[in-house]
Amino acid sequence: MISSLVGLAPFPFLILLGVFLGLLKIFDLQDARTFNLFIFYIAIPCVIFEAVTKSNLEGIKFGLLGSYFIMQIIAGSIAFYITHNFFSRTKAEAIIWGLTVALSNHVLIILPLSKIFFNDSIALHVSSIIVMDSVILISVVTLGLEYVKKIKVDLYKYSQDLLKNPLIIAVLISIIIKVSEIDLNDSVAEVVTSKLAQTTMPIGLISMGIILSHYLNQTVTRLTITISFLKLVFVPLVLLIITGVFYQFNYPTDFLGTFLVSLGPCGAFSLALCAAYNVDPSSIVRAIFVTTVISFIILTLFIAIVSETI
Repeated sequence: MISSLVGLAPFPFLILLGVFLGLLKIFDLQDARTFNLFIFYIAIPCVIFEAVTKSNLEGIKFGLLGSYFIMQIIAGSIAFYITHNFFSRTKAEAIIWGLTVALSNHVLIILPLSKIFFNDSIALHVSSIIVMDSVILISVVTLGLEYVKKIKVDLYKYSQDLLKNPLIIAVLISIIIKVSEIDLNDSVAEVVTSKLAQTTMPIGLISMGIILSHYLNQTVTRLTITISFLKLVFVPLVLLIITGVFYQFNYPTDFLGTFLVSLGPCGAFSLALCAAYNVDPSSIVRAIFVTTVISFIILTLFIAIVSETI
């Protein structure tokens, strides 16, 4: 338990540091956006590059990815239905709420945790979910938003934009290097990508804190509580059941990676969609804040228990 607390300590500290810097107006929302752009275009691709090139790709269990994706569809659909029908949100808002429940903050919190406490195989499965979400889940949600907003969708242009996605580029390059068996050990490329990958967590969490500092006066609503319950209780439970049925309740070791992702707080990508489709982000910020606080407690207990058994 002590080692888990020590390992997790930097996460809330960095978020609080961001809140402090935001309250002092040293950094504002525009600065946070700049930090997030750096993370998306530079740091995260380096994290994925490291995870893929240093892991055994044959070890990826697509059954685990399939189970996770089915869970996301179920959880996201239920969140959409509840927010649209019981909280009278527009379809666009409800779609973003569905993504908020289905998408964990795996990039800023779960992936760094998997690299600290677990082996490369677990980190690879976390990275696989990140790639799957970037290619499939976010694409489906974006197309849904375009449809309800009655924006004409140019599939050819959309496909081109998808191929320009830095996460997709990172995956393609790393797979080519892995398949070509190019040895990058102790090379300049390895050192540079490793150092850049290490910036993901601190910059990302500080940025999250800066954003949260602008919404501290917001009160917790019934919608926030409902979404938090769906994300932190319903999502892991559904994943346990679906994966259990698929593997006849004989869970593979790498399930730790997918289950770890399910325990994460709401993903911050929803905020980017709010800005892009003119949706008020205040409620989603509250949900991110509440689930982040509670998730750290859950993750601490989970890691402490698992660490004793592996």
